[in-house]
Amino acid sequence: MNQLTLFNLDNYTNYNPATEPPDPDDYFNQEQYDAAWADWEKKYPELVADAVAMSPPCESVGEQVTLTTKKRANTNNLVKFPTKKSAPQHDNHWVEKYWVERSGNKYWYWRYMWMEGRKLHRRYIGSITSPKARDRKLAIEEAINFGRSPKEIEKLIKQWRDVHSVKHSQQ
Repeated sequence: MNQLTLFNLDNYTNYNPATEPPDPDDYFNQEQYDAAWADWEKKYPELVADAVAMSPPCESVGEQVTLTTKKRANTNNLVKFPTKKSAPQHDNHWVEKYWVERSGNKYWYWRYMWMEGRKLHRRYIGSITSPKARDRKLAIEEAINFGRSPKEIEKLIKQWRDVHSVKHSQQ
């Protein structure tokens, strides 16, 4: 006669570290981490729900940011804000990938974000398809990694805008 089993603990007692989801700290930027996560999801689809359920909520952002859709008063567009940072070791400033939905199409962009007190500031960097925006994003991430302050990075972004506006005024 077999013993009655109330709980199947095989998934929890047969631990295999190779099945662990990727750790964001092991990757240089958000794109590498996203690619690793996508590969892990394909390889272990049965573990995705458990990994997502065990993930702690983001507590390092000073204002409530949710994945729910927010309507902007000045447009009819829907904007969604992801909460992942591309430089998670820097709690007061980071580069964020986000998208805006217009006419049913998603348009992806990067922006530089930083906190002053409890206020969240943001500066547009550019479209993820733009080589110039990609270079600027990398320059900002490098500045963050070298310990530059949000004021210094904001000044860098302003210089890029000033150079851009001078070029257009000369044409």
